Amino acid sequence: MDTDLYDELIRNVKFKILDAVVAQEPLHRGGGQIIPTARRVVYSAFLMATPRLMEPYYFVEVQAPADCVSAVYTVLARRRGHVTQDAPIPGSPLYTIKAFIPAIDSFGFETDLRTHTQGQAFSLSVFHHWQIVPGDPLDKSIVIRPLEPQPAPHLAREFMIKTRRRKGLSEDVSISKFFDDPMLLELAKQDVVLNYPM
Repeated sequence: MDTDLYDELIRNVKFKILDAVVAQEPLHRGGGQIIPTARRVVYSAFLMATPRLMEPYYFVEVQAPADCVSAVYTVLARRRGHVTQDAPIPGSPLYTIKAFIPAIDSFGFETDLRTHTQGQAFSLSVFHHWQIVPGDPLDKSIVIRPLEPQPAPHLAREFMIKTRRRKGLSEDVSISKFFDDPMLLELAKQDVVLNYPM
């Protein structure tokens, strides 16, 4: 199923329909009536449930001489990576550094690593897991400035805006297309907080 955040697949999401009122006449119960309605319900429930973005992480193993270990830590830190283990390789002058790095920050990692270690470090990377991107992608109070690195709490918003721009979508997600006016009024009566653009 696609999400309305930026038309990408969603994972590990369950929707439970607790009640539905269906027309009595078979003519009005066809897929042409039920599917669009169900889609609107699912999208609006998704947007009101504070969705989060996930990003792939690589497991990285770097082998480098002992005097280059601090440079490896520096390169990893600049790319939101974190070291899980470092240890000397028995019988050799090399160290093994094991770390995780976001896939989006891994482009150019090996070149950067070799530059900072004068070509003495060697790295291997493989997909390891998915992790939630820090921040709320729907937080309109976050201002994204072009060509500036964003602090961690702003990353989800930055990822969403840049992906929507690249796909030719509007910058913000609007839930008003999923609710009709009577439903919005009913939600307002029940003091449901809608923090998202209408």
